[in-house]
Amino acid sequence: MSLSSLGLTDFEENVYRDLLRGRDTATGDPDGLRATLERLSALGLIRFDPAGRPIAVEPEVGISRLIRRRLLETNAEQRRISAAWEAVHLLSAQQRGPDRTVTIEQIHGADRIDERIRSLTLDAREVLAMQPERHRSYLPAHLQRLEDGARRRTIVSRQSLLDPALMEHCLELHRAGDHHRVVDDDGQQMVIVDRSVVFVPSEPEGAGRSALMISQAGVVATMADLFERVWAHAQDLEPCHAPSLTTRERRVLYLLAGTRKDEVAAREMGVSLRTYRRYVAELLERLGAANRFQGALLAKQQGWI
Repeated sequence: MSLSSLGLTDFEENVYRDLLRGRDTATGDPDGLRATLERLSALGLIRFDPAGRPIAVEPEVGISRLIRRRLLETNAEQRRISAAWEAVHLLSAQQRGPDRTVTIEQIHGADRIDERIRSLTLDAREVLAMQPERHRSYLPAHLQRLEDGARRRTIVSRQSLLDPALMEHCLELHRAGDHHRVVDDDGQQMVIVDRSVVFVPSEPEGAGRSALMISQAGVVATMADLFERVWAHAQDLEPCHAPSLTTRERRVLYLLAGTRKDEVAAREMGVSLRTYRRYVAELLERLGAANRFQGALLAKQQGWI
């Protein structure tokens, strides 16, 4: 496998591989070899012993360091490209003139909606989201923005967390700094970027097909106030006093809190009725609850669900 994607030339890679194998790095161009060794040293792929001899750094250390550096460079490039998208919107507005600036734009198609939201949120200082679409492919960039100090808060519905993959995704983001809270109702989708732009579906049931991008200050402020009101009454996804519940245990708790019949709950979990009832019994025993009602009530009172 070539290391050219990490910024190495063929000659630099060959020299590094030779050093890993303990081979001589003799060449007809001493100056070129010296420059290559200095670059490999700057990249952290080799070090020099007290006698000045080059020694290859283990790939697990050296190559891993290069990969992390390349990922940071890639994320930075993505943010620069995203900023270019925003420049397009600003230039378009300037072209229309100060009296004709568009404050509401309708965007059609899930891909275009997703790209527009992503282009703005990648470089945003604050993002507020309610019932957002989830894309695993964007997770690395999302986590990188959190490391860079971006503030993100997300509200999700209790029903959506019955999906184990979504639950794991939300927990990963929550623990990384994108604070999640849970509400009982599905609610309306929205994404607010830096309290200056809000994305909402064009129609109540039309999520994913058409969206409105609104930059009118009064509307954005109203939507941000709505978010804050819902946030204030929502429950933390993983309260500090909550027990260390598994994803399966959380799903069982949500199903119990929803007072579903056992047959329906078992189908939603994809297990047999007997297995579901065993899950319930094990969970109640762990919580110290005498019955299902007490278990669900205890979980809600403690903020576990």
